[in-house]
Amino acid sequence: MKAAEPSPSSPPIQAEVWGVSRPPLVGPLGRAEEHPTAVKLITGTKLRQLREQLALSPAQVQRKLGMDRSKTSRIEKGRLAVKREQALALLDLYGVTDPDHVAEFLSLVELCHRPEWWKAWSDAAADFVQPLLALEGAAEVVRTYENFYVPGLLQVPEYTCAVIRSEHPGLLPNKVMSRAELRDARKKHLDEPGGVTLWAIIDESVLHHDFGSPEVLRAQIAYLIRRAQHPSITLQIAPTSATRRVSLSHNVTLLHFAQKDLASVVYIEHLTTSHFSDKPDDAETYQAQLDKLAMYALTPEETVEVLERRLAELAG
Repeated sequence: MKAAEPSPSSPPIQAEVWGVSRPPLVGPLGRAEEHPTAVKLITGTKLRQLREQLALSPAQVQRKLGMDRSKTSRIEKGRLAVKREQALALLDLYGVTDPDHVAEFLSLVELCHRPEWWKAWSDAAADFVQPLLALEGAAEVVRTYENFYVPGLLQVPEYTCAVIRSEHPGLLPNKVMSRAELRDARKKHLDEPGGVTLWAIIDESVLHHDFGSPEVLRAQIAYLIRRAQHPSITLQIAPTSATRRVSLSHNVTLLHFAQKDLASVVYIEHLTTSHFSDKPDDAETYQAQLDKLAMYALTPEETVEVLERRLAELAG
């Protein structure tokens, strides 16, 4: 016999009462509050949790509310912002009727529909890098390994322009500048109060790629030396003896979040494409590889010494 479907009129899902107030439905957002994509992921995760608590399938939600199951899936995965009317219908179906919880969730829905900070440079943001732009600033920790360039969060504008011109020699000057401005704007995530913590590992060969301009490379290395003193930045150089021990042959960025409803994500970048994954196995695999590389790479103190020697070589 087929099991009876849970009824929309089932007793509300209620949190334990603490004194005269209830704990929040979602909890503090932290840095994620300023980033709509992150909020979409959080609201989607909470809706999925509420649905699963009642053992409802997306197909059952579709039959009860008329909401297409593919739309339910996209909302729960954070790929589509839930609308206010949809949120109210879903909360009612899932038994969330406490006025404070409903108001809290609707405030999240409103945050989901704000424009992303990088939309001012939308013409310069390639589709494959947009997921990184959307979530990077919401992270508590950004870990990155670059095998050919200085990481974007540590580039000076002159270096950025040289890299872009090297990759896209036919790009118009105004397009080069727009992309460089966007990359430079990302640095705000490091310097704002309670900003992102950055742990960057750079292949030692990067210090010898001047893209035809030793002056630009000098400025870039001098900047790395200064940024290595930042309390929220850890910088390591990986010599060949370190990289040959680790299975990383491309640029990797791993994002960790403080908010419990945001899973770690990994961004793997190639020249014209990228792969973005929130699968726990992928994040754990790259976490292990980055940990291993960090163990074999130069210490932050040794890294600064290498940078200073390289800067002196270029000055001579």
